[in-house]
Amino acid sequence: MIHNPTAGRRQRRHLAAVLSGLEREGAEFRLQETACAGDAERAARDCGLDMDAVVVAGGDGTINEAINGLMAREQLPLPALGIIPIGTTNVLSRDLRIPRRADVLARLLAHGKTQDIHVGCANGRYFSLMCGVGMDAHVVNRTSLRLKKMIGKLAYVLQGLRELVAGVSRRYRVEIDGSKVVEASSVIVAKSRFYGGEFQLAPQAAIGKPELQVCLFLRDGRLSTLLYIIGMGTGHLDRMPGYRTVPAKTVRITGHDGDPAQLDGDSRGCLPLDISLGERPLPVIAP
Repeated sequence: MIHNPTAGRRQRRHLAAVLSGLEREGAEFRLQETACAGDAERAARDCGLDMDAVVVAGGDGTINEAINGLMAREQLPLPALGIIPIGTTNVLSRDLRIPRRADVLARLLAHGKTQDIHVGCANGRYFSLMCGVGMDAHVVNRTSLRLKKMIGKLAYVLQGLRELVAGVSRRYRVEIDGSKVVEASSVIVAKSRFYGGEFQLAPQAAIGKPELQVCLFLRDGRLSTLLYIIGMGTGHLDRMPGYRTVPAKTVRITGHDGDPAQLDGDSRGCLPLDISLGERPLPVIAP
């Protein structure tokens, strides 16, 4: 069990209740706390062959690290991924319908079945939710981590307002499945149907399906960006002019080389990006 002690500091009691429930269910586990970035990835990559599962007690960022560690095991068997959601948004656990009640979650982790999910891969780095470039990547890249710890998701909102006021125009070249080429002001390649919590950019996206959904924000400018935000907040983004989604297996994004990219809500890497599906499915413990 990999625990990020900086995630969900107010949920320590919930974590303790899940751990007590696991003991009652007869599960044996070893708790390992992370101290710095990369610890979760190393712990998942190097866990022994006698482990049935790697359980992450943290948010989507810690889960992303663990997924990258597991996928780096190459030809070794993959232990199942389990989740105790105690992060800021917990998007993956929402998509997987992970229960919140401590006793129910403990029972699921100890005895539950697994299902396969198909993760995406951007320049060799894996993601389970989304990979984005453009406005959302700049928001993630420029949001103060200190402020995020203090006020949670509101920190992203404040930085988003700054980006909206700045109104910097960007255009990216998006090549889909090696043939179709479009230009867009922002691009989000989605694996999950959820974004930022309860919002949906690509309702057709399914983490259990070997397919990417490319969300294209075709228009730029403050007005178009504001309309996109309103559409996302009201659940009518698909009705906004200049927005569409396209299924894909591979995506290449170029333009503004060096611009940041965000993977699963954390700033990871930069353009140009080559995005595809992971080499093999990942088993996760879920209802």
